[in-house]
Amino acid sequence: METDEERLKAIQEMTRWTESLAESCNYLGGEPLLATGKCVSKDQVISDGPFIEAKECISGYISVNAENIDQAVSIAQTCPFVLNGTMAIEVRQIMIPFT
Repeated sequence: METDEERLKAIQEMTRWTESLAESCNYLGGEPLLATGKCVSKDQVISDGPFIEAKECISGYISVNAENIDQAVSIAQTCPFVLNGTMAIEVRQIMIPFT
């Protein structure tokens, strides 16, 4: 279990990382997600208490400016939580709609 001091240190590390992405013009935006939500299927809205039942946890998202997916992966590999082994980041491109 994390102490308040450890949690604050982790937030500060993530903030410094995000600021460094902004300074390099790679940070476009991002937000944490609440732990509560609903899972929707064709015929019903499913909720598992206040938390959605899942094998994985999506804690938020970060949008980065990258030349290609390889550069985005390189950026993700510098995240302090990835470096300390407490987080994995899924990297995906945003689909640009056809016009």
